Amino acid sequence: MNTKKILVSGIVSGFVIAVVFWAFSLAAQSVFSYDAMKLGGMRDANDPVVMLFFLYPWVLSFAMTIAYAKIGEVFQGSAVWKGKKLGLLAWLLAGIPSAFLVYTSMNYPCGFTVNSVVGSLVYMIAGGITIAKLME
Repeated sequence: MNTKKILVSGIVSGFVIAVVFWAFSLAAQSVFSYDAMKLGGMRDANDPVVMLFFLYPWVLSFAMTIAYAKIGEVFQGSAVWKGKKLGLLAWLLAGIPSAFLVYTSMNYPCGFTVNSVVGSLVYMIAGGITIAKLME
């Protein structure tokens, strides 16, 4: 396992995931007219623990990078195709169950669920492509 490639891939893909995550979230919130920070069950924006929320893209990117370092050779095709497969796998294992959990346990607007399902697919694939290109 190449530690330098893992660190660089995790950091860079974290930025890619963060940008796509925020862009898609803002678009979904404007189209479906909801404010995620005002939904019930969310921590107050002034709560210091909520700052950890902003680490999510890097927690996800490092998990995906380490997984790719371990199983990436099973993916066939170019780096883009390998990254798409990694992103789809991460979405199936983390994105869908998370969206299902929120949908079945919270009374959040439809737009939040759409953002959770579609948004996570988009940013996980973007992160997966970034990881696969940087790890090659």
